[in-house]
Amino acid sequence: MSSYKVLVADDEPNIVKIMEFELKKSGYQVTTAFDGQEALELIKNNPPDLILSDIMMPNMDGYELCREVKKDPNLRGIPFIFLTAKTGLENRIQGYVLGATKYITKPCARQELLKTIDMRLRLAEEAKKLFEQKARTFQGDLSIISVFSLIDMFSIGGWSGSIEMTSPDGKKGRIDITDAMLTKYTLEGQSGDEILPLLLSWTQGKFTAERF
Repeated sequence: MSSYKVLVADDEPNIVKIMEFELKKSGYQVTTAFDGQEALELIKNNPPDLILSDIMMPNMDGYELCREVKKDPNLRGIPFIFLTAKTGLENRIQGYVLGATKYITKPCARQELLKTIDMRLRLAEEAKKLFEQKARTFQGDLSIISVFSLIDMFSIGGWSGSIEMTSPDGKKGRIDITDAMLTKYTLEGQSGDEILPLLLSWTQGKFTAERF
């Protein structure tokens, strides 16, 4: 049985019950909250190993919950997954900018959700190992390690740093990260919010990731 603790935050009681049932059946310890403020208090009092949150909630929405978690040095390393009905690209981008490690839209297949949770917890363990090894620079191929996986590592590790990328046709891109949150994105010297979706779509090329 898993000893991992998962916090589920959603204002729909039926969804909370289903998530709690499925996660407990898979061996996770589960804590539930029905709004962002309640979730934040529970997280501070008893930090979970992973947070699964809706976006549209009363008192404090999921975006603000993620922002509060990621700005706390003691909490920012907790993997944060959005499970939401919001399907727009701008919603996904905002989630990743705030430091979420994954954005899943409802409805979601049970196996997909459980696989995602397991993967994020494994990445958290890898991030801890890298931190203990004091490794600061990682190089590789985007066809093997995706941009999303690299962002995951920074988010889960609670790190600041940068990801520099070179596409097969020689274009240069860079993502700057401060305290696990994406803060600046550049492509061929140009920057702006419209650049991030382009960089996130890269599946080929080389990268150098450096944490400060």
